Amino acid sequence: MADKPSKDPMLSNKIAGAILAALLLVFGLPQLTAALIGGGEGHGGGEAEELHLAYCCVELETETAAAAEEAPPDLGTLLANASVAGGERKAASCKSCHTLDEGGASMAGPNLWGVVGRQVAGADGFNYTSALVAAGGAWTYDRLDQYLKNSQDYIPGTAMVQRFAKDEQRAEILAYLGSLSANPVAFPAAVVVETPAVEQAVDGGEAAPDGH
Repeated sequence: MADKPSKDPMLSNKIAGAILAALLLVFGLPQLTAALIGGGEGHGGGEAEELHLAYCCVELETETAAAAEEAPPDLGTLLANASVAGGERKAASCKSCHTLDEGGASMAGPNLWGVVGRQVAGADGFNYTSALVAAGGAWTYDRLDQYLKNSQDYIPGTAMVQRFAKDEQRAEILAYLGSLSANPVAFPAAVVVETPAVEQAVDGGEAAPDGH
């Protein structure tokens, strides 16, 4: 005689678990969906309420603050933190064409003592290119910064061909050039960047749109 199949001792538990899972899907899924998409029955009229995002402007202000932090430092800030000694070392290459001492003679380029604040093409006895003569004005820190960054791009036709791509490197050279004077020209003021105030959430959460 064939043996009777043994009864699964966990069968009742499995059936109960399946029923519970089905009930959760039937009754819980609509509530979860409504919470996620903002649906559900509206108040007074039966229309679905609109989904409102709380504190949307907080994210925008935070992004603005982050963008301000990522912006490169202004020239005034760079100069305030620049090393004159470091600039002297970096300006060593300039000595192949320029003298840097007071009263120094011109070489392939003009003497650079007192260059900050001096008129462009203003060194006595030096034969400047027509491009520099036409530039006019005085050598400010900002103009020298642009000239050192890419001389040919800033004043096309100048005889000087030089590029210092790094902002910090140019700032140190400028700080050193600024020191070559009996009356050094003051650095431009550093720009103070104000971080936008971030709106603080009210304790207890935001009130519902209809006041309930």
